[in-house]
Amino acid sequence: MAFFWNRNRPAPPGLRADPRFSAEIDRFVLGQVSPRGPGLALAVVSGGNVVHSVGYGLADLSRKSPNTPDTIFHLASCGKQFTGLGVMMLAEEGKLRIDDPVSKYLPALDRYGPRVTIRHLLHHTSGIRDFYDEAGMDEVLGRCERPANGDVIRICAELGCPMSEPGILPGDRFEYSNSGYDLLGAVIERVSGQSYHDFFERRVFARLGMKDTFSLPNPRVDDPRCAIGYESGSWGRYMSPGGSDLDDLVGSGSFYTTANDLCIYDRALATNSLVSAASMREALTSGHTNDGVPTDYGFGWTVETHEGMRFAEHQGEWIGFYSYIGRCLDRSFSIFALSNHPGIELVEVANVVIAAARIA
Repeated sequence: MAFFWNRNRPAPPGLRADPRFSAEIDRFVLGQVSPRGPGLALAVVSGGNVVHSVGYGLADLSRKSPNTPDTIFHLASCGKQFTGLGVMMLAEEGKLRIDDPVSKYLPALDRYGPRVTIRHLLHHTSGIRDFYDEAGMDEVLGRCERPANGDVIRICAELGCPMSEPGILPGDRFEYSNSGYDLLGAVIERVSGQSYHDFFERRVFARLGMKDTFSLPNPRVDDPRCAIGYESGSWGRYMSPGGSDLDDLVGSGSFYTTANDLCIYDRALATNSLVSAASMREALTSGHTNDGVPTDYGFGWTVETHEGMRFAEHQGEWIGFYSYIGRCLDRSFSIFALSNHPGIELVEVANVVIAAARIA
């Protein structure tokens, strides 16, 4: 068999699977995934019920272990929404303000003055260059072999001007910056007095019962239930890139999780169990550049309209892992896709899910 229901524990409460809905999804995905190759785990929540929770293909080609809804995948850049969540939690407690300068909490960046705020970092409008491109990575790795957040702070401070180009001011334009979210990860640690890993473990994952979700650094990456990430190799083969020299950085995307755990997380967001409805509205509202142009990006979420429906979503790709999270803001409908298959377009999978929901 090429796909698997979760057989490791009882189905989530309220599971209502419509055979027509699942058949449409399976028909598409099984046309993309070989039972002997990498694949994905896919969960769909509608009206508070998990209506599809299935694994396809293999989590580990060498062990021939299947992907299931309990397989642990790297969340890649979809983890930015957790950083946004952590900032909102601290703001609701009065421990920071979103429009404060980042240098208030990271004094090493005092040369930035009041120009770069936490909101700028959340909206990717700070102008701070992204060290994750090839040139930036060479510069960072040339200064330290295995950088942590403190190294990003130090390098930003040493560079003096944070902007990716001369003459660019904070707020002038949207420019996606992983490094900006790593600075936010450092803010969470500084303000909370906890490591990034411990903050989310104690404040979010343990509280909600997300037993298989964690941030790096964590020894659980050796858990046999963790999928292996794959990239396309020569002659149609798959290769695993392994880990990364950037694995000690947190904030821009350092989480591992499962499709089933994301369904638990979805319920918490839908019921405002972690932050208030007002905070969630702000998180899911597009930022704007200085000249009023919307960025279509909130606090770790892309906010867009598809076929007349508003969606908050994000994609991620890192070391052979691929992720998509989408939540419809006009109805209770969410899609979580976690993959180790380099050839599957997860947005296309999401579009098939949305189309199937109209048929069922």
